[in-house]
Amino acid sequence: MNREEILEKSRQENKNRDYVEIERMKKSTFFALMCSICFTCFWTVISIIATWRVNFAVIATEFFMIFSMHLYKAVKEKKAVDIFCAASSAFSFLIFFTIAICELFGFKP
Repeated sequence: MNREEILEKSRQENKNRDYVEIERMKKSTFFALMCSICFTCFWTVISIIATWRVNFAVIATEFFMIFSMHLYKAVKEKKAVDIFCAASSAFSFLIFFTIAICELFGFKP
């Protein structure tokens, strides 16, 4: 096989996307996730300084984004590690979501 045939076969296996494009998408996803985690940490610290309370809805939102990313990977690839990450992030999301709902409506657990 020559170079062009190898590239064509690679594009067919990767849904007509180059390896460079796939890597760029992976890196951009990781960068976006890290930025959102940093913003969540920053917002939580500012919230504690300003009100002496933690805004659990922001943390729940972050865990929901992480859950949705791992859920997509788990459905597509069906790897055990992705299923475990999706389940653990879903559990974390449900904890923070429940606390946020309780605070929103004034329930005392």
